[in-house]
Amino acid sequence: MTARTNFQLSRRTKLKQLSIAALLSISLHVHAATANIDIVAQSLDQAILSLGKQSGENIAFPSDLASTLKAPAVKGNYSVQQALELLLKGTGLTTQKTPAGYSVVKQVENNTETLPEVQIKDKAIKDITAEYPGGQVARGGKVGLLGNKDLMDTPFSATQYTSKLIEDQQAQNLGDVLVNDPSIRNTYSRGSGRDEFNIRGFTLFNYDAMFNGLYGISPRDSSSMIGIERVEVLRGPNALLNGIAPGGSVGGAINLVPKRAGYQPLNRMTLSYIDDSQLAAHADVARRFGADQQFGVRLNAIKSSGDTPVDHSKERLDAIAIGLDFQGERFRLEGDINYQNRLTYARSGLLFADTGVRIGSAPDAKSNFFPKWTYWDSNQISGTTRAEFDLTTNWMVYGAFGGSEYDFSSLQTSWLLTNQQGDIASRPARTQQYVKTLTGEMGVRGKFVTGALNHQPVLSVTNYFMESGFQSDRIGATFSNIYSPQDVAKPAISLIGNVPKAVETRLRSIALADTMSILDNAVQLTLGVRHQEVIVDSFDAAGNRRLDQHYDESKLTPTVAVVIRPTEKLSLYANYIEALNQGPIDPNSGQTFAPMVSKQREAGMKYDFGRFATTVSVFEIERASEITDPATLLLEVNGKQRNRGIEFLTQGEVVENVRILGGLALTEGKLVKTEGGTTDGNTAPAVPRQQFNLAAEWDTSMLPGLTLTARMLHTGEQYLDPENTQKIPSWNRYDLGARYAFTTGKVPVTVRGSIENLFDKNYWLSAARQGLSVGAPRTVLLSVTADF
Repeated sequence: MTARTNFQLSRRTKLKQLSIAALLSISLHVHAATANIDIVAQSLDQAILSLGKQSGENIAFPSDLASTLKAPAVKGNYSVQQALELLLKGTGLTTQKTPAGYSVVKQVENNTETLPEVQIKDKAIKDITAEYPGGQVARGGKVGLLGNKDLMDTPFSATQYTSKLIEDQQAQNLGDVLVNDPSIRNTYSRGSGRDEFNIRGFTLFNYDAMFNGLYGISPRDSSSMIGIERVEVLRGPNALLNGIAPGGSVGGAINLVPKRAGYQPLNRMTLSYIDDSQLAAHADVARRFGADQQFGVRLNAIKSSGDTPVDHSKERLDAIAIGLDFQGERFRLEGDINYQNRLTYARSGLLFADTGVRIGSAPDAKSNFFPKWTYWDSNQISGTTRAEFDLTTNWMVYGAFGGSEYDFSSLQTSWLLTNQQGDIASRPARTQQYVKTLTGEMGVRGKFVTGALNHQPVLSVTNYFMESGFQSDRIGATFSNIYSPQDVAKPAISLIGNVPKAVETRLRSIALADTMSILDNAVQLTLGVRHQEVIVDSFDAAGNRRLDQHYDESKLTPTVAVVIRPTEKLSLYANYIEALNQGPIDPNSGQTFAPMVSKQREAGMKYDFGRFATTVSVFEIERASEITDPATLLLEVNGKQRNRGIEFLTQGEVVENVRILGGLALTEGKLVKTEGGTTDGNTAPAVPRQQFNLAAEWDTSMLPGLTLTARMLHTGEQYLDPENTQKIPSWNRYDLGARYAFTTGKVPVTVRGSIENLFDKNYWLSAARQGLSVGAPRTVLLSVTADF
């Protein structure tokens, strides 16, 4: 048997006779006779691995056979023998006690066939995609071109949120998942039809979220979670790992991992309700085919429609996600097709404030100063494919390709707050936009040894193309008040003709990195460099290329990162890494500037207690920007914002049947170099000094299957403007929930309910992009999920 590693993803070799199959043994010290077991439904090999880690017992098993079988969820206080019997039920396998621990064997005509054990001590065999105890996050995930890495071997701050968390928290969109992260805040509230994030004090647009490692595929407005298995978050700049983000995001990276069919048929239906009258039906169906179950198909579809808790606001969502995969002995292929149509009426957008206007208290969250005739209608369809081929046991080539088409139309108001009494003014606009993208990556990843030094090199080539068009028209001003919204008349605005092409963008890069390690991976050093090219062309209304707006520049961006593991449970890491943004074009001189460089320096510590883990990190990010020299009136790329912070993250099961997830982010954002020096030293807008999250779950003993949940969010005050004359106060939000899992007949059923913003507090949610957004009112969510 050849074990899968984090740098070489070969399938386990299928052997002709089970009697000569290799077995995997987990070498762990022996714990008590019984243990609190929490194993989710998954493939049998991963379930046994999880049992071994949780119980501390040695368990030998035929991994090639077990990888083709499915195991049910096992949760409760069991002995290893009892837990194994539950996992092996109906598989044709049984368990035997051995002097070394336990051995899983094949049942053959009333006798058992015992197989020889093979001890494997390589730490790289750990399943880095397995769920961490508690099931809310994973043990590791994809780290850009470096591939999959375990939490403790990742020289960056990263968290991977699981489908279990997505389901248990009834997350509808990406923002509902990332509300769990203390380093992240959403610019928009639930029901707005749009997500936009603030990570380590810098904006990340929803369209900068990657889908299965590719830019340009995720919906531009808000991503439905129906077809998503994992949401992977990497905090901080990441140009080496992922290349330049098309939207110029600096503070982090988000990767959406699509669902794949498991080894047991799945027929799951979820019916849900969200205040005020949103009803939804979500189907999740999966099958595997072929003699060796090598072909997989998974289909997710949702239809949702109804009123939100905000006055005269409605939302409709139709989405389909199809995931296909082939798992061969040396070749793996997967593909995804996604469609999403989202229509939102009277969506909550940003409120801008006139200069010098003092920001008053937030309006009633249920009231709505956006007129009922405003709407936001977006359609997106995308397709991707990814392939991997094992050249040898140590070398693999891979490639990915995808494309998407996005169409958008809206009739909306961008309100301007004109005084402290809440009066607002706007010029309504009708807008049409389209975006087409093509994106791809090719690479090779491998390993070799030079003396005592182990190498894991990777070479990656990426290419991204985007074409976008836009047209808009406005009418005269309309007026209202945020505390007493007026019934504003619907304007008559029409757009004629096709949407003209406005911009073409090409992002090309080549990257090379090598992770070198010694002392059985106790010391790991990653060195890498990416050459990034940015080509942008603009077009006039007649479709002619504007030569004065042509941009073609490139930049080398290096990275160095180190991991030191004094013990198996302790990991120390540090990194220097950059982010890139398209440079400006000076309108006076015509000079084009190379991509602007933002720099991060970070150090941290991770400790894995077994069922509970913590990460502590300190970082400094310096973001570059262009400013105009007041003496020469020429552009210079020497503007600087500096964010320094400390993050403390927690995950896992702190005591039996109690799980927590969250942490604390302390950030100081400073404007270091500004135009004319007028705001030098001021606090950067939309950077709260404190962000705190704590979510807890308790599996009650009074009623098996009942779990109670609670969550608290705190965000510090934020400045709206660089002059620091306008700010919004800090806010707290409290959520409560419960779920109950039971079986009726032979059908597993889970009922979930939660209340967000329990005390129905009115508050300003965010000051990002120098615009105000109102937090959502108290919202009730209910759902019933059944597996048929």
